[in-house]
Order: sequence, then C-alpha cells, then structure tokens
Amino acid sequence: MQSNSLDNIPTGGVSAGPASANSALPNPSAGLQIAPLEPFKPLDAQFAADPPKTAPDPIFDELFGQPARDTTPKDAPPLNTFAILDAAKVTNLPELLQTSGLEHHCLFKGDAFEELSHVAPWIVKLEPDNRFSRNLFTEGRAPWQLWDKSPGCFLRARATCEEIRKHFRKILRVQDDTGKWYFFRFWEGTALQTVASTADLQGQQRLYHPTMAVYARQSTPDGDMLIKSWVNAGPEAPKS
Repeated sequence: MQSNSLDNIPTGGVSAGPASANSALPNPSAGLQIAPLEPFKPLDAQFAADPPKTAPDPIFDELFGQPARDTTPKDAPPLNTFAILDAAKVTNLPELLQTSGLEHHCLFKGDAFEELSHVAPWIVKLEPDNRFSRNLFTEGRAPWQLWDKSPGCFLRARATCEEIRKHFRKILRVQDDTGKWYFFRFWEGTALQTVASTADLQGQQRLYHPTMAVYARQSTPDGDMLIKSWVNAGPEAPKS
C-alpha cells in the first residue's frame, strides 16, 4: 500500500469562516474553511413516492446541483459528487457497488486489496436518481438502508473518480513526530477537518484536493447535518 509522510506538516493558524450553501466561489481568506449546513431528516423508504428523492431536500442542491454558468469558466469540468465508504461498516459493500451501475474504486491496491477489500475504504461517484445513491441517505433497519450505518463522508470536486482516488491514497497513512505510522481513517466524522485544523496552509492543501469540498455527517438535537469544509489558497484561488 502506498504511503506518504505528513510529519512535515507544521502547526499553524487556521482561517475558518461561514459560507453560503451551494457556494461556487471560494472565500477570499486563505486556509481551512468550515460551514455547517442546515439540519435535515434522512429519507424514509419512500414506498409511495413517484419519483423517489435521491437526497433530502435541504441538501440535494448542495450535493447534486451545479453552480450557475455565469460563475464558472466555460471550460470548467462538471462538479462531481463522490462518497468515501467504509466496507467494514456496510455488509457486502464491494458487491453492492458492483451492481450499483456507478463508477467505483477501492483505495487499496495490490496485496492490501486482495486481503482487505471487504473492510477497505472505497470511493464511488454518485449520480442522482440512482438507487444506491438514494440508499446512502435512507434511514431504517433494512440492509440496504445505509444512513444509520454512518458509512463515510461525501465530496464534491471538479475532478474524476480516479483523480480523487489518487489524491486520497497519498494520505491513507500518516506519520507522527516520533516516526510512528498510523492508518488515517479520514472519512470518519470530522477527522479530516480535525487534522487539517492543526496544519498550516501547505499542509491543508496536501490533505484537500484543490477543487474539493468535504461533507462530514454530524448529529445534533435539531437533526442530522453535514459540515462542509474546504481549503482556500487565498484571494487568487481558482473557482471551485
């Protein structure tokens, strides 16, 4: 398995601030940006819904919408939606992905893939009106209702599935100041935000793909919510 040392990421200040939902333009300030989204209720089984929803209304545009054309360059690639999912939390995840009709890849390669793919992290490119995409936002006890399993995090990026996979393979293992290596479960909760908040701008940019926003799940008394985070290079940062 490919490894990459993050022991050279120095501690530094973090610029964190609010952002509007569906923000297409980066905040002028540099560094890690964090924006809690509106609380929502997960989908139910939607037996009588025609057509069924892909995601709860308060987060659908944020996760599946496209920014207005006048806010992005004409040659900008589409803003894609991904999920990083933990096969250790979802029974038969590789098989579910295989039959989903969605592009997907395991983050492990070689011997690690052969031995651990059934408990490994996987990336999948989500599409609206797809059953598997819908199941990720559906609560319930049925094996296919995945929301309550907290299987991972969501991403949006102007990048391909393979490009995001390559990015995250670089940070699957991290090294502390003593030289000890750790398996970095960056898709769990706000783990990526927490580590990024202790890094300087250069370190944060190593953790976050330059066009990527990460959406981590968090439960509150008002319902479930997604915490959006991304990293700005500064006023000259490209549109995301």
